[in-house]
Amino acid sequence: MIEKNVKLSKIISWYKSLNGAVENYGLDLNHIINGPRSINVSEDTNISFLSAKLEKNIEQVLSETNCKVIITPKNILNSVESLKFKKGKIFLLNDNPKELIVKFCRFFLEFEKPNEYENIHSTVIIEKGAKIGLNNQIGSNVFISKNSEIASNCTIGPNTVIKNSKIGSFVKIGSNNTIGENGFGYNKDESGEPDFFPHNGCVIISNDVHIGNNNCIDRGSLSDTIINKGVKIDNLVHISHNVIIGKNSFIIACSMIAGSVVIEENCWVAPSSSLRNNIKVGKNTVIGMGSVVTKNVQDNQTVLGSPAKDISEFKSFIKKQKK
Repeated sequence: MIEKNVKLSKIISWYKSLNGAVENYGLDLNHIINGPRSINVSEDTNISFLSAKLEKNIEQVLSETNCKVIITPKNILNSVESLKFKKGKIFLLNDNPKELIVKFCRFFLEFEKPNEYENIHSTVIIEKGAKIGLNNQIGSNVFISKNSEIASNCTIGPNTVIKNSKIGSFVKIGSNNTIGENGFGYNKDESGEPDFFPHNGCVIISNDVHIGNNNCIDRGSLSDTIINKGVKIDNLVHISHNVIIGKNSFIIACSMIAGSVVIEENCWVAPSSSLRNNIKVGKNTVIGMGSVVTKNVQDNQTVLGSPAKDISEFKSFIKKQKK
């Protein structure tokens, strides 16, 4: 059950069970917390956190916020010299405040709890032959084709079209997505006229994938488009046919990934990036914002610019431009 009003004493007990350290500057243990908010808009019933970017103005932030329960790295709190900025507040000391916010929401607010029941809207169209698992929640006007499979505990937002797809468990798909339609593929015949190339592949989406809103993921042509376990896809992303995305990679808003690109595991593709067809992006790589990637990227490399260059080469190029 979701606890909308949590006593501070209960939060402290929970945090100490995680071996967390607490510094209380006079806040009543019966104080009530009902959820997280940003430090600059928090009410006194919210829990929030201090990040490193606020360290330079930490005393001003503490003097202006209404928040009473604050997560912060110890070194940031130690930089506050005057006790007046701490008075009436309690600090949960943690080197990764965002992670602790997530843990708080999972423990007290049932954040990202698996579906406990099935809820399929009356306007959903599921063609005969489609396979649907247990405890799926599917919003209005969703279309699921006869040759598609959806496992269990998935959530699908309104107006999404799913065709030619196999979707694993605990997958979250937002609204207005098109998954598994034909991609853009043409081959010119002897006279130079374009012939549409056949698309007989699928989209295969593994467990724990999150897909935002207004995305297009094309089915494979002669192979499959594959989104591996734990991949997170933002809004307004286009993924073309035969693309393979490795596990736990992040594809951020307005990115375009052309056909037959392979992105290995733990990669970050920043907003508005474009990746040319048939290239390979190695594992643990970072594609900088707005980059146009035209050639292979090696493991552990960071590239940016148009055309994308290694970060060291890019910095050298910028210095020469300034001169």
